[in-house]
Amino acid sequence: MLDRQLQEKIIQAALLEPKSVQQQFLKLMEESGEAAQAYLASINASGNGYKHLDINATKEELVDSLLVILAILVKLDCQPLELHKLLEQKTEKWLNHQVKDE
Repeated sequence: MLDRQLQEKIIQAALLEPKSVQQQFLKLMEESGEAAQAYLASINASGNGYKHLDINATKEELVDSLLVILAILVKLDCQPLELHKLLEQKTEKWLNHQVKDE
């Protein structure tokens, strides 16, 4: 999903980020809330229509959340190969827990 150049830019930005890991976890909660708000508005959920947000706004907020997560991983010294391995392991576990239609 990420080419090497983009990966390096994300790592550079994460290393320059002045927020502590604790502050970034709080930022993640903020971004997650914004993604939820955007999605609720995009499906015209009661009380959210006035925000006039669409599915593209939801995608943007989810990417913001993803970038914060990646920044936290960088600050926790998670190297690209380690992240790749963890993603493979967790994806395999996820797939193994999916309900199979018979």
